[in-house]
Amino acid sequence: MSAPGDNATAAANVKLLDAIEELRRSMRAEGSRHNDELRQFAYAVSHDLREPLRMISSYTQLLSRRYDPHLDDEGREFMRYVLEAVQRMDQLLSDLLSYSHQLRSTNQPLSAVDPEGALQGVLLVMDKQIRESGAQITHDPLPQVMFDFAQLSQVFQQLIANAVKFHGSEPPRIHISAEETDVDVTISVRDSGIGIDPQYHEQIFGVFKRLHGHKYPGTGIGLAICKRIVEQRGGNIRVESELGKGSTFRVTLPK
Repeated sequence: MSAPGDNATAAANVKLLDAIEELRRSMRAEGSRHNDELRQFAYAVSHDLREPLRMISSYTQLLSRRYDPHLDDEGREFMRYVLEAVQRMDQLLSDLLSYSHQLRSTNQPLSAVDPEGALQGVLLVMDKQIRESGAQITHDPLPQVMFDFAQLSQVFQQLIANAVKFHGSEPPRIHISAEETDVDVTISVRDSGIGIDPQYHEQIFGVFKRLHGHKYPGTGIGLAICKRIVEQRGGNIRVESELGKGSTFRVTLPK
């Protein structure tokens, strides 16, 4: 027979667990609301700002064509600066829109995906870029994962594009491999590039984080999109790298 104190403790524990669960539901609802608001804001900003950017670009090009004979070298350089700035801003807004799309709800169920199929599709899309860089890309057999085919393709494309972009003096060499456990699969994308200082391993996954200024093209949002995609699906992404020794990005996904 239970003592009155034991019953009171059990009741208190039940109330505490109920309160914790209610708090979790509230936090999930609040987080979803904030994500929706941020997504709508990013969508509106990227659309509303791109129209005046197109106007600036069009009139700058018109001025350049019409008055080019009257411009000196410095004037032509100024025109080029304006157009380059407009193009960078347009790319930033485009990437902001891409990132906002990853904030949408992911209620749809996961399905079995063949990573090799996703990888081959990405290699076809990137064929010109790969050939021009002289990149050598190899891969081991890749087991099935529970994921989204289009999103997995997006992750592959970003990681391979980075490996091609940030190569050293030699053509990039990229190898994709996988390690499997009972519950998950870790896909690794290893490259022979310039590497990343360990102090920046977390920073590179932030939005608009760029370590090399404008030395390399891009907006610094690609890895943030990868991180958002992978974590929304219950996985994680990390990097192992040292300066001058290449990088290995490891993406762990549920089976």
